[in-house]
Amino acid sequence: MEQRVAIVTGGLRGLGRAMAFGLAREGHSVLAIGHIDADVAEVQAATSGANFSGRILPLVADLRRPAECDRVVAMAQQRLGTPQILVNNAGLTFTTIDPARFRRPEPQKFWQVPDDIVQAVLETNYIAADQMARRVAPRMVEAGWGRIVNVTTKLDTMNRAHTSPYGASKAALEMATEVWAKEVEGTRLTINIVNPGAGATRPAWPRRCAQ
Repeated sequence: MEQRVAIVTGGLRGLGRAMAFGLAREGHSVLAIGHIDADVAEVQAATSGANFSGRILPLVADLRRPAECDRVVAMAQQRLGTPQILVNNAGLTFTTIDPARFRRPEPQKFWQVPDDIVQAVLETNYIAADQMARRVAPRMVEAGWGRIVNVTTKLDTMNRAHTSPYGASKAALEMATEVWAKEVEGTRLTINIVNPGAGATRPAWPRRCAQ
């Protein structure tokens, strides 16, 4: 594939980092966005000496804020060129909603989730993706080529008990993807979802289930 400029949200750890590294290895320039400062140093260390290190630009930003989305897109444009690929991978999962999920006898009910957690999950999993897509889509349409990929989850995870509002946020992103895809038909911008299944760079479910 022709070398492109990509933005990968949630790109400093886990699946997002793997996606960012994969794109860079294929010759693309990647702005990898995360929200934890320490992850920048980890990415820099992981790419040090690699033949794709110069194609990864790590950045910390809070994509729930419109001004931060503007900053990210502007930096991509200034440092790398017009964004042609957007992977909306950033997300908050069950461990954010209920950190003690696997250590308590009775799972948390939806009415027990604090307001600030509900707000954070919806803003990260749907609003941030929406804000980023609306900022890059016009550039892609004008350029005559683009790819927006939204990372969601499978249906039996969306509707699983004791996971609200995670499933609702992913369902919103999935339906938005379908609508956006219809609106860009014929423009050479395609908008799709990917459901990668479970994946992690650090122990998660097995360790917690054993506690």
